[in-house]
Amino acid sequence: MKDTKKVAEIDEPIDIINADRRPLYDPILEAVLNVWGQKEEQHFIPITGCSMLPLIRSGDIVLVAHGCTDVRRGDIVVFRYKSKLIAHRVLRIYENNVGPIFITKGDNVLHFDPPLSKKEIVGRVLAIKRGGRYMSLDTSISRVLGYFIAGSTLTTAKVYIWGRNLKQRIFGSYSSPFIVRVHHGAHILFLLIRKVIFLILCKWK
Repeated sequence: MKDTKKVAEIDEPIDIINADRRPLYDPILEAVLNVWGQKEEQHFIPITGCSMLPLIRSGDIVLVAHGCTDVRRGDIVVFRYKSKLIAHRVLRIYENNVGPIFITKGDNVLHFDPPLSKKEIVGRVLAIKRGGRYMSLDTSISRVLGYFIAGSTLTTAKVYIWGRNLKQRIFGSYSSPFIVRVHHGAHILFLLIRKVIFLILCKWK
């Protein structure tokens, strides 16, 4: 963390949503983000929701650096979505004619977020504060771990699609209830193993 950056901590005024929880009123959200952006500060912001378990829990506070110039695959970013702020992991970044597009997803949810443009990214999460403990996400080890989680998430999605397509080629559009249960069971088992690995890797010391 650079010493030249001013860090402001917010105790209560705004909740940052990392799941489908309480929406923020748009004008209030935009006004707060504009003030933060003009000051170019880093802010501690409270988190609610469970979409980033096991790394981030409801009640944690995250340190956010505004802007997305240094965002890479595996980083956790805060972005605007309708009238909410959401903290999710970046799985992929690609360029198009309007600039970088970010593909994000919560570690603890199955669905991907809609593609995000640069203007929708509020900033990158630098650290997590939980009680008296503080964990930096701005270290080489943390960013490599984030890259691994992002890669494994994309691999999981590709394996699921491959298995679904293979099932359709073998059994056609109709599948027996037994085959459907086996397919879903294998998918759930795969996700469970992945979550256990995440829990071990993301465990706080």
